[in-house]
Amino acid sequence: MARTILSGRYYCNGCFIGCGRKVKFESVKYGSVEGAGPEYETLAMLGANCLVDSLEAVAKANDLCNRYGLDTISTGAAIAFAMEAYEKGLITQEDTDGVLLRWGDPDAMVTMVAMIGRREGFGRLLGEGVRIASEKLGGASAQFAIHVKGLELPGHDPRAYYSQGLSYTVSNRGGCHLQSFSHIFERSVTLPDLGYPEIQDRHGVEGKGELVATAQNLMCMLDSMKLCKFILFGGVKTTQLMQWLNQVTGWKMNLGEFMRTGERIYNLKRLYNVREGVSRKEDVLPARTLTYPRRTGGLASNLPPLGELLEQFYDCRGWDEMGIPKQEVVRKLGLQREAAFLRDCPRDRLGI
Repeated sequence: MARTILSGRYYCNGCFIGCGRKVKFESVKYGSVEGAGPEYETLAMLGANCLVDSLEAVAKANDLCNRYGLDTISTGAAIAFAMEAYEKGLITQEDTDGVLLRWGDPDAMVTMVAMIGRREGFGRLLGEGVRIASEKLGGASAQFAIHVKGLELPGHDPRAYYSQGLSYTVSNRGGCHLQSFSHIFERSVTLPDLGYPEIQDRHGVEGKGELVATAQNLMCMLDSMKLCKFILFGGVKTTQLMQWLNQVTGWKMNLGEFMRTGERIYNLKRLYNVREGVSRKEDVLPARTLTYPRRTGGLASNLPPLGELLEQFYDCRGWDEMGIPKQEVVRKLGLQREAAFLRDCPRDRLGI
């Protein structure tokens, strides 16, 4: 990208990182493309995940997603799901309105993005996401519908980072890498003020439940303060975030209170989900990531031991074996009013 279509970078106001890309190019196939360029997740999902190696096609698809208001992660995942369904004969060219949804076909990928954005033909079904598309297609499609709680997984394989696999599983909004952002602590970032002075072993198991819970609490605070999580790559530590909040508000919050606030937020979200019927039955990873080892590359044959990781996490959170916050945690966090429904909620309402 830097050698070909990159035309500049952009910064959010006052930011010292400037992660935004600008691209500009003229293409015989795709016409004039100028504006925000594809970032990591977009390159991963609309590119590698669809086996598309045309940078111009990915940039065009990214531009279309921006104009239609589509998430590039879910869009790329949905198209890759459709390509596998096409490969396995679950759908045909007749189903896809004439589009040859073959792996690595840049034109098919770009065409399908536009069809999703306009809700045309097969694009209408894909626009509902892979869970609903799989339910409609039936057959073996559930085996490669890669999502958690209906949200498609991004470009971070849970077989590569065990904490991220656990995080997807217990995420309140489904397969989101930003609910804990924990894989960065298994790759390049430390949290010495929260007890993680060293980079964590990405395939280690011990202590991963606590790492994910701590990271989730921290991310809740970053979200609530409207701060970009990339500042952690810039060396900003939790104590500095707490100091900024105190300086702006006049509060005198200490580090324990700061993190307890994040814990309260995360549990409040979980209680909402529990009210809607979510329990351990939804805290699962796609079967492919639990049972299909990658025999080559950095993933080797690692498969996340989800049962053990979940037990750690529930115990650390103070949730019961079905993933429901216990009353002592509810009281500790002052969420009795929000959790009052638990007293009278039939257990079958929770699916247990």
